[in-house]
Amino acid sequence: MKIEALILLPLVLLLQGCSRQEYVVVTNRTGADIAIEYEIELPMDGFPIFNDVPRVYDLEPTDAIRWDRTRPIVDLDTTRSRVHFILHPDKGLMIGSLSNDTYARYDQYFINGRQFNLKRLTVRKGSTTTVIKPEHFDQYFTKQGNLIIFSIR
Repeated sequence: MKIEALILLPLVLLLQGCSRQEYVVVTNRTGADIAIEYEIELPMDGFPIFNDVPRVYDLEPTDAIRWDRTRPIVDLDTTRSRVHFILHPDKGLMIGSLSNDTYARYDQYFINGRQFNLKRLTVRKGSTTTVIKPEHFDQYFTKQGNLIIFSIR
């Protein structure tokens, strides 16, 4: 029994260490509502990074995300490959996640069949509209710990 425990313990510790998560997040620090719309490809195989069911979270004054404080989303577009909604001030929007891999750039090779499936992201802040396509993604989103974040101010 002791030999089994010696074999199983390292295996359990190894498997626990393999669960790295990175999250793609847009935060609103403008003091006003902003409109966000994004379109994704729905791949037939593999695993998409971006999904059609985003989640909204409260933000701390330090810009940290309150993972325990989710907020409801009303998608203004009924198409499965497009999401359109209003992001209120001091909220963070998680639009994607990457499991067991580390994000470096949009066109990198992702393990486990992960696919960078974002086609376009549009942000409307007042009279200003920003359109982000995959080839420009890394100009707007920066890596901060386990977040790939675009902070709108």
